[in-house]
Amino acid sequence: MKHLIRSGLVLASAAGLSAARPPAVAGSLTMVVTGGPYAGTYHARADRLLCFYAKDADRYGATFRDEKANTPRSLVAGGIVVRRPYVAGAKTGDLHVTFGTDAKNSMSYDVDDVPVTMTLKGKGADLDGVAKTKEGVSLHVTASCTTTDAV
Repeated sequence: MKHLIRSGLVLASAAGLSAARPPAVAGSLTMVVTGGPYAGTYHARADRLLCFYAKDADRYGATFRDEKANTPRSLVAGGIVVRRPYVAGAKTGDLHVTFGTDAKNSMSYDVDDVPVTMTLKGKGADLDGVAKTKEGVSLHVTASCTTTDAV
């Protein structure tokens, strides 16, 4: 399942960041890493953010990939994905933060199937998730999506 979600993030990033995409800003994505060598607050480049709904996989998420990341400590990718977003009740999802370059990742933090919140707002949604990795590093990922692409 983890590979399915990552594949979905890669597919969504590729589809959303293609040359055919208009230059509209989809919203914002913030990742707070507490503990470990990459502790800090990181903001995704707005021009690389994709807020998406993958109907076939029944996932809603915000993700980004920065092909211009050029140092081992650069924020290269990240996101939050909500599973079964339109089903009533508590939500679960996945959090992902990766550092490095587009060609070589130096550190990747992932937590899967953790409690997340999703609040619908117009054509978008606000997403929020907090969890600890198996290494004990805390991740807090928030996204505010003003538009949503269907992928």
